[in-house]
Amino acid sequence: MGDSEDAFIAMSSVLRFHRLMADAVEAELRSHKLNITDYMLLMTLLLSETGTRLISQLAKALMVHATTATLATDRLEGRGLIARNPHPTDRRATVVSITKEGRALVSVVTDSLKTVDFGFAGSTPDDQRELVDVLGRLRSAAGDSDVPLRTAPA
Repeated sequence: MGDSEDAFIAMSSVLRFHRLMADAVEAELRSHKLNITDYMLLMTLLLSETGTRLISQLAKALMVHATTATLATDRLEGRGLIARNPHPTDRRATVVSITKEGRALVSVVTDSLKTVDFGFAGSTPDDQRELVDVLGRLRSAAGDSDVPLRTAPA
């Protein structure tokens, strides 16, 4: 059974770690009335060169359905954390921008997530970089388009 057993153990380990990490991160985010999608969306905007993205780009970067990205933008816009504007040249597209309030909240939430090591308790920065490298190869082999968080303007 060798290879299958190793593959199962690797899969199980990744899934179990994902759950442990998500639990730690979600607990911190709840205290700020955010969920993981909300935080990832805000961080994706923050890390983009202009602080803006198309909703379709956000959905792709977060690996969620466009409806999920739209619902998240509705929630965040309602809290004044993002703003939506028509695309300057494409009437069908909407540009989402992070607001000053959104940037301030991301800073507070990021500091809060540092208290739980972003779910990486017991790891070093080198461990995290190595994990990103290994997962990057696996994601690429699995067909992930690897949409970068930092992008050119929309």
